[in-house]
Amino acid sequence: MIAARIPQPRRGWRIRAGAVAATLLILSLGLLQTSVFPYFAIAGIRPSLVLMAAITLATVSNDSRALYWGFLGGLLIDLLSAAPVGANTLLFPLLVYIIGGQGRRFDRANVLFSVVAGVAATVLYYPAVVLTLQMLGFELDWGKQVWERLPPAVAVNAGATTLLYPAVRVVDRWTRPQSTARYLGRARNDRFS
Repeated sequence: MIAARIPQPRRGWRIRAGAVAATLLILSLGLLQTSVFPYFAIAGIRPSLVLMAAITLATVSNDSRALYWGFLGGLLIDLLSAAPVGANTLLFPLLVYIIGGQGRRFDRANVLFSVVAGVAATVLYYPAVVLTLQMLGFELDWGKQVWERLPPAVAVNAGATTLLYPAVRVVDRWTRPQSTARYLGRARNDRFS
């Protein structure tokens, strides 16, 4: 009996496909956030889709990919919106670092922790962005921009985090660096036994 050799994909194909998927996810979320939701706001609030995706990644992964998502997502939001360049670029990775770093003590691979982290990020984001814009010379009313908008924003972003969780988990699995433990076995002619 002749055994047919089944061609195997090269190592790393999954990581490259995951990187493309992550890029498409962040771009599509950024475009939705800046071009669709200003006209179709939910309860008068635009969901912070890119920030919630980066926070969700920070809660499900143990590496620094969420910081990259936060930085590039913040830059994308700054470039696509009327916000001054640098406001979200600075705040997104800072929030990802603070919120994602706090979750390292817990078993955080569940949707509930991601929603709680999204709520915490929203509570920190609104005052921080208003303060940042005031430092840049914009005249903003704290009562209207923070205290009136924060409760509906928490609810909208919690819902967005719940909806984004499955997609971010899939992209996380695809982009997660593979463990070297499987390469420690016996290798013969590029095949592992």
